[in-house]
Amino acid sequence: MKCISKWVSTAVAIVLLAGSAMAAETLTAGKIKSVNAENKTFVLTDGAGKDNTFKLADDVVINRGGKETSSDLKAGDVVSVCYDKGTLTWKAHYILAKEGDTKDYQLMRGSFKNYDADKKTFTYTDVDGKDWTFAMNGSKVRLNMQASKIEDIKIGDSILAVVEEIGQTRTLKDLMASRKSS
Repeated sequence: MKCISKWVSTAVAIVLLAGSAMAAETLTAGKIKSVNAENKTFVLTDGAGKDNTFKLADDVVINRGGKETSSDLKAGDVVSVCYDKGTLTWKAHYILAKEGDTKDYQLMRGSFKNYDADKKTFTYTDVDGKDWTFAMNGSKVRLNMQASKIEDIKIGDSILAVVEEIGQTRTLKDLMASRKSS
């Protein structure tokens, strides 16, 4: 009996560790149904009417009208969320409230492909394998959420882009790259 319980415990530990190791940033959008500040959670109703509960990461950034904070999330907010889809908990890292100056903003993610210094454009590949190219136009650049320069971003770095989308025109507003420490 002890042997079976050890095996089950080991199997559960492996599944939990594998789940957290495989957690990948994902994007979703919807309307905030409720916020529990004490538990640092919120419920988001997506476009299909499904409710999902998210935990606010310790380093969460909430962009409301171009101003970034670590709080200021309200029921009724229409948002885009970048989160880690873990096995047990979905952790929100970046939340874009779509109102005021940011009502036409979208989140896009992928991996950094290149930067053309002559044209001042950067290209990234999205999760579907499509390449996107944007003019830098003085956009804010961050590496691991620290102010940086586009030249500091390396091929393969994970990126999250805040893009204004009006009709068929997309304009880069903010580029956030993340790189795991080795």
